[in-house]
Amino acid sequence: MNSLYQPRKRGLRIFHILFASAFIIFTIGVSAQQPELTLADILIGLRSKKVTLDERNAILAGAVRERGITFAMTPEIEKELTATGASKVLIEAVKEKGTAVAVVTPPPTPAPTPIPDFTFFKTRADANLGKGEFALAIPDYDKALILKPDNAVAFLNRGRSYYSIKDFTKAEADFDRSIELDAKDSKAYYNRGLLFESRGDLDKALADYKISADLDPANEPAKAMVKKIADQIEAKTAAARVPVPEPPKIETPVVKRPESVDVGSLSAVNAVKMITPSYPAMAQKSRVEGKVVVEVKLDLEGNVVSAKAVSGHQLLRRAAEDAANRSKFHAATFNGQPIKGTGTITYSFNLKLDNE
Repeated sequence: MNSLYQPRKRGLRIFHILFASAFIIFTIGVSAQQPELTLADILIGLRSKKVTLDERNAILAGAVRERGITFAMTPEIEKELTATGASKVLIEAVKEKGTAVAVVTPPPTPAPTPIPDFTFFKTRADANLGKGEFALAIPDYDKALILKPDNAVAFLNRGRSYYSIKDFTKAEADFDRSIELDAKDSKAYYNRGLLFESRGDLDKALADYKISADLDPANEPAKAMVKKIADQIEAKTAAARVPVPEPPKIETPVVKRPESVDVGSLSAVNAVKMITPSYPAMAQKSRVEGKVVVEVKLDLEGNVVSAKAVSGHQLLRRAAEDAANRSKFHAATFNGQPIKGTGTITYSFNLKLDNE
């Protein structure tokens, strides 16, 4: 019975396939007047339940390759076919017959770059002037004035920039040119007045402040500067009229010439001739050593006229005094003239050094 059943089952399966194929072919169009398949034809064929999905894909792929399609493949269509059940084979067949359309996003249209003109450069310069960026403002005013060399405001503002960086020569030239182009601009006179005032030229500053205030009665700063400078000029003039008292004469006191001067400690540095004392024999036997200070008096030529030991061992004093009396020093002076002097000489007696 099984042997009889199997041929029947296969025959019935073949019948279903042939029937489904005929149905799909009929569905996607059998008319010779519409040889190419539409997207709707393929989607309807994929949704057919007469045969399995694999068989539907195989039948449709063959039909696409044989008859072609009426549409172009796009990412959106490919997504829809895949969602409906299209296999890779069917997708490849559709791509072969239809031209894939890439979705290209057009680049954004760039905003047109404005062509720099007088207004562009002056506006940017004015902005930098307002921010205190004078080094950036000046080059833009230069460019603006090349394009429009008769603009009084551009000259005025460039002058303000130069004034702010203390380039007073260029600032004055720009203020002058601004006034030549527009003699009724109160601001130009006011700014030039500031420049004159900073240089200490109060008369010119006062004149410009007055013109500025006359041209614009609402210009309160100019009015205030007129009063300020006028007061300064008046104070300066009044001060010039007051006689300046002569400073009192300071008499230099006459210093009386002393009898002698203290020349301090005398040594070989001051000496014309410096005598070294002999070490007394008694002091050597007694092992006496140490320093002896001798006070001396000098004559006008620096000779020692008096020598007296004031400290030191008694055994060493006479030798020290004798050496001092035989010494000679540079003469002391007072106001450039030789004078008698007094000083001290210190002698050191050392047994070890003497024995060497």
